Amino acid sequence: MQTVMALVAVMVLSGGVASAGPAPDSKRVAQAKDYIADEQWTRAIAELKAAADDPREKNRDEALFWLLHSEHQSGDDASALQTISRLEREFPASRWVSLAHSVRVEIAHGMQRDDVLWVIARPPTPPAAPTPPGATPRPAVAAIPPPKPGSVPTPAPPTAPTPIATVPPPPAPRGMPRPGAAPAVPVAPAPPVTVFPAAAAEAWWAGTLPEPADQVVRIEALASLIDAHSDRVIPLLKDIALDKNSPDEARRAIVVLAHSPRPEAHSIVLEVARAGAEPVQLAAIRELGRLQDANVSNALLQVYAASPTPRIRRQVVTSLGERADNMTLYRIAKTEQDVGVRNAAIMTLGRIAPARDQLRTLYGLAPTESRATIINALFTAKDDDELIRIASSEKNPMFRQRARQQLRLLATPKAVKFLTDNP
Repeated sequence: MQTVMALVAVMVLSGGVASAGPAPDSKRVAQAKDYIADEQWTRAIAELKAAADDPREKNRDEALFWLLHSEHQSGDDASALQTISRLEREFPASRWVSLAHSVRVEIAHGMQRDDVLWVIARPPTPPAAPTPPGATPRPAVAAIPPPKPGSVPTPAPPTAPTPIATVPPPPAPRGMPRPGAAPAVPVAPAPPVTVFPAAAAEAWWAGTLPEPADQVVRIEALASLIDAHSDRVIPLLKDIALDKNSPDEARRAIVVLAHSPRPEAHSIVLEVARAGAEPVQLAAIRELGRLQDANVSNALLQVYAASPTPRIRRQVVTSLGERADNMTLYRIAKTEQDVGVRNAAIMTLGRIAPARDQLRTLYGLAPTESRATIINALFTAKDDDELIRIASSEKNPMFRQRARQQLRLLATPKAVKFLTDNP
């Protein structure tokens, strides 16, 4: 999993969006950020502790965030978790809380605390159905207390795996039945999952677990769990990826699925590439182009053929270029009616070394409005022979001149000799 805080630190310290705080940095916080940039964690921690304890500090929530970041980077995760709890407690509405939760996920991932990650990754509890008028409400179910320290929960009998079409709940500690669970069907049990006692998770969180988890943080937790628990995580990510009401979270889920080696994860990416909401569809097509699978090009061509949107077709062209699929790009450049998509395919061909022959053929076949683009692509491909031919024999003076300009920029020995002999 990509280090969350490394990305955050670069963005904030370089003046990115997250650094735009409600007030300018105090001298103490500014000094601490300089120490963080130099990875002088001990000095940064000292400055940030003083800032976080000073009631006159205007950005105490930000100081707490950078304090927990520095503690985590220095290897003191116990202190970092305490600081996260303090930030949640003292500044529950701060924008820095969500970033702190990402640090919590990173710590849990590093310590292989899957029990904590499952607490974060579990799907939100659906709202209770309203009680019909005149109906007697059901009595509240008493909470099941966590096991006492040192006790070992009784393992529950195997239950049937949840069908792939539904979103399974996260695993509960063994011995604690899920409320409303249906009787088990006598089929093969699901693969076992290592679950820590509930008391351990409670001690880890110290009673500060947000409810429910932020969706972005939840996806980060699922990304940490996908390798060990792919059969349970992939359906949860599918549910997020297909949610057309949350395109930002859906794109994040697509990236996680695409980085999984499991074929079923890639099938979901392809499903979204074919029929997802457009922003998510673009992300899925982009990720498909990076997969090491011989059948991806055919799948991308199917998406291209089915899409009426030039923006989607241009993204297919870009993904095919990442795969260096010059034959499919040549077919698109030869038949595409939209000038923008056609020219994008032509320029992409210019970046693929074996595509010179296709570009030469296209120059004689392409409509006039794409010939200048082909000349540019020939320059990208460093095809001085074809540029010399165009500069010598092209009847259109505008295209002859463009070919000469590209030869002058290319400046190969052949190009220089031609321009010298033909001033």
